[in-house]
Amino acid sequence: MIARISRVETLRELAKDYVRLARAKRLPAARLHLRHVLPNTLTATLTVGGLLLTSLIAGGVLVEYVFAWPGLGLKIVESITQKDYPVAQGVILVYGALVLVVNLAVDLVLGALDPTSAIKEA
Repeated sequence: MIARISRVETLRELAKDYVRLARAKRLPAARLHLRHVLPNTLTATLTVGGLLLTSLIAGGVLVEYVFAWPGLGLKIVESITQKDYPVAQGVILVYGALVLVVNLAVDLVLGALDPTSAIKEA
């Protein structure tokens, strides 16, 4: 899914007028792609990547339970079935913190790629 998004975004950016102007000015291809196309392409790709990573963290609960692998996913299911709610709340808190850290990291990277977008939103 990330490859599809990055491909579509790259093709969309390569078709824009500023890329054609940069090619007409004989800007080297590496500089064109790294300085102009890549930051604009990465915004959607990183957003989708962050969403996929958070769903992967949540999907770990199911995988650990189905395959009986030791971990937080199996612990949360066991604690819910045994009505040990403080343990379940603790594990849910850990999962929530992981999701928050992933979202914060994605937001920080997006802010570093395009610092003007943070100013426009404020």
